[in-house]
Amino acid sequence: MSNIKVDELSDMLADYMSNYSKDVTDGVKKAVNTVSKEVNEEIKKHVTFEQPTGEYVKSFRIKKSYEDGYKRVNTWYVTNGQYRLTHLLEKGHALWQGGRTRAYPHIKYGEILAQRRMEELAKEAIENAGD
Repeated sequence: MSNIKVDELSDMLADYMSNYSKDVTDGVKKAVNTVSKEVNEEIKKHVTFEQPTGEYVKSFRIKKSYEDGYKRVNTWYVTNGQYRLTHLLEKGHALWQGGRTRAYPHIKYGEILAQRRMEELAKEAIENAGD
C-alpha cells in the first residue's frame, strides 16, 4: 500500500465511493431485468384456466418503462386486446344472468415474487459491489 497525502485522501475517497455507487447501480439494474423475466415465467406458471387458443399467455410482455443513470423500471403487461381480461380473470366478475365467475389469481404471484427476489438480489448487489 502506498502512502497517501492528507490532501489526496478526499479525492481518493470520492473516487472509491463513486465506483462503489456505480457497481451497486449496475448490479441492481441487472437484478431488475432478471426479476422481470422470472415474474413473467411465474405468472405463466399460475395460469390455470382453460385457454382454447392460448392467446392470453402469448400476449404477456415486459418492457423497459424508464431508465436513467441510477434507476431502471420494467413493466409487465398484456397486449393485443387481451389486457381486458386481466382484471376479470384475477378478481372474477358478475354474470349477466346473476352470480359470479370464479377468480383465477395469477398476477399476484408475480407481484409477490418480484418483491421477494428484488430484495434478495439488491442485497446481493450491494454485498458484491466493489469486488
